[in-house]
Amino acid sequence: MLDVSQVYNINFLEEGMLSVIPEAIIIIFAFIVLFLTFFEKLSKSDNPYYLSLISIGFSMLYILMLSGRTIDGFYGSIVFNRFSVFLFIGILFSGFLTILMSNNYINNFEVPLPEYYSLILFGVASMMLLVSSNNLIMVFLSIEFMSITAYILTGYLKGNARSTEAALKYFVLGTFASAFLIFGSVFIYAATGHLNLYNIHFFIVNIASKGLVNFDNIKIYLAIGLILFLVGLAFKMSLFPFHAWTPDAYDGAPTPVTNFMATGVKIAAFAIFLRIFSLIYNFNIMNFNNILWLLAILSMSFGNIAALMSSNIKRLLAYSSIAQAGYILVGIIGGGYYGYSGTLFYLLAYVFMTAGAFAVVIIFENFDLMSLDIKKYSGIGYKYPVVAAAMTFFLLSLAGIPVTSGFMGKFYVFSAAIKSRYNLLVLIAFINSAFAAFYYIKIIVQMYMPEKEELIASPNGVQRGGMAGGADTGKPSSDFGIVNGKINEGLMIVIFICLFFTLLMGIYPQLFINFAHNSISSLWNI
Repeated sequence: MLDVSQVYNINFLEEGMLSVIPEAIIIIFAFIVLFLTFFEKLSKSDNPYYLSLISIGFSMLYILMLSGRTIDGFYGSIVFNRFSVFLFIGILFSGFLTILMSNNYINNFEVPLPEYYSLILFGVASMMLLVSSNNLIMVFLSIEFMSITAYILTGYLKGNARSTEAALKYFVLGTFASAFLIFGSVFIYAATGHLNLYNIHFFIVNIASKGLVNFDNIKIYLAIGLILFLVGLAFKMSLFPFHAWTPDAYDGAPTPVTNFMATGVKIAAFAIFLRIFSLIYNFNIMNFNNILWLLAILSMSFGNIAALMSSNIKRLLAYSSIAQAGYILVGIIGGGYYGYSGTLFYLLAYVFMTAGAFAVVIIFENFDLMSLDIKKYSGIGYKYPVVAAAMTFFLLSLAGIPVTSGFMGKFYVFSAAIKSRYNLLVLIAFINSAFAAFYYIKIIVQMYMPEKEELIASPNGVQRGGMAGGADTGKPSSDFGIVNGKINEGLMIVIFICLFFTLLMGIYPQLFINFAHNSISSLWNI
């Protein structure tokens, strides 16, 4: 017979394994893809690409099968519930779309394919671990796991000066962010005596706030810890003034990787910030909301001004992502049931409108740096009307124009902030949103202008510059997304998927906001 301790250990292992099966599926496939490196023919075929897509599908299937369950694994360090399921779906879509847009793109470079796809899968798994983490140590380890994959992917184009420089900047600044996360965790532990987020929440709600201990002294340590932790996460969320890595990393990285960082990393970082910030939302800890208020305004304002002055479309979208982070933060500041639900809705909407825009960028990108200039988009509306129309909707969604998911996302987060009486914050956000429309519309207007020859050919017939490299590559400047005059099928699939959800979430948002409501209700029983 089994004694009590043996039964407990079996249940502990069963619950623990069940809670991480979605991540385990991705990691197992990542190692299988990596193993293909030892077989030259297999590694140079499309096998790594298809295996990566299959892994995403299997993980998504498992998540949907268990979407109604709540599983606390490994002593509550990992939590599988409706909150994590919602975010898993967003992260898996981010990985799926990134892999789809990578197939033809990455083949233009002499880099190992299995390692590239396995790194994306490891990145997806780390993001999923992060959003389901319920322990400060687990949070830190997941962030580091995610960061390492992002550093390597950013500098994956060997011999490419801009890619290498971007990865180095990202790594150095990321190291500082990690230090802030560690010190923040130490102070939070010193204040509460707990690392588990459930226990921290219980301590604040049922012990400290009811006068069972001296809450005034605890507030000081807790505030310092939260501020330090915020600085570390603000780096991942690309909030001003912790954004310095964003333009260079987005510009220097392979464009599919840029999309992965802009969508997947942002979802994971905001998710864990939401989980932790919700612990202290109802407690006035050194006016923490005012700090977030200031960060939101600075991020929106700086991001939009910098984007307006950008002529490189990848850098423009990088600065735009800083502004978008500010809008998302408005929902967290609004707080409560509706603010957090609106934040989840916005994060999911952001995945599709951003991935769609980057897919269009890849179509017309080539080894010439000038291919990323907005002027290159002249005449696209006449040559490729379907692609131009899709890009128009993606940009209008990012601007927050009605009938798109971006509009509904802004509506939900702004409404929650108004309900919490942050009227001035919403007014500033609304002005910023109107201001941002100028640079999005600038791209749309450019697409429907008559085509002009903007690029200058070098004497040997090769375009000057190099994709994210600035040096002559010696390779023809055929666009990465166009093969034999036809647009790559994978990119078109990405565009249609993103367009479908961008419009569906704008026209019929109730389906998604209800899903977000149910997800938030499982967070802290709000």
